[in-house]
Amino acid sequence: MCIVFVEYRIDASYRLPYLEWSERLRDDFPQVELYEGTDQPGLFVELWSGLSDEQYRFMRAVRTRKDEVAAEPGAWDGTDPRRWAPLEQWVPGGSAKIHIWQFQKVK
Repeated sequence: MCIVFVEYRIDASYRLPYLEWSERLRDDFPQVELYEGTDQPGLFVELWSGLSDEQYRFMRAVRTRKDEVAAEPGAWDGTDPRRWAPLEQWVPGGSAKIHIWQFQKVK
């Protein structure tokens, strides 16, 4: 089983729209937990469980724009890639500052 961490900082001026967006995200995807740094307010970590390798690659491609993977609407549970677009404008530095890692349990 794998878990996926997504880490980014939200500009303080976008905190309210971000929190509204993240509430909808958590409603739509019960497999995600959201955490905020206690020592670093505005630093957020999403913890995703139960994603397939394909879902992870899709998420990474769409949210970081680092991978050349086809990110067609509906490629992941009917999720339109545009749903992730607002986050890019709220993160100082944009998609380059959205970090996503997949971890596998050590056997």
